Amino acid sequence: MNFDEPVQGHLHWTVDEYNDSKKDVMKTIIILSAVTIAEVGIAIGYDHFMGAEAKGKIFINMIMAIASIIKVYFIMGTFMHLKHEKKWFIITVFAPFSFLIWAIIAFSVEGSSWEAMRSLLNLF
Repeated sequence: MNFDEPVQGHLHWTVDEYNDSKKDVMKTIIILSAVTIAEVGIAIGYDHFMGAEAKGKIFINMIMAIASIIKVYFIMGTFMHLKHEKKWFIITVFAPFSFLIWAIIAFSVEGSSWEAMRSLLNLF
């Protein structure tokens, strides 16, 4: 397969559009790789230097959550072709994602509350 020319499904693209798209995909791959390498490096470094009992785990979790959101932004924009869509379609796609984030936060807070109540009552 020759990757230097547009494939049959993209014959409506000009060569310049195809090359711009290819550059955009390569840029996204490099950004995703850098963010993933940073995530793994931070996690390994934290566990190695701080240990499992260390305080400040919330900061590591926040860094991982922010890195995940960055990766979702680039994946959805480039590989799901959302950055070239209309504004309201993008909002329609990202709205359920924001509800998912809300659900994760809500269930985490609720779980922490239940854990605190169990330790206070000392029943389980």
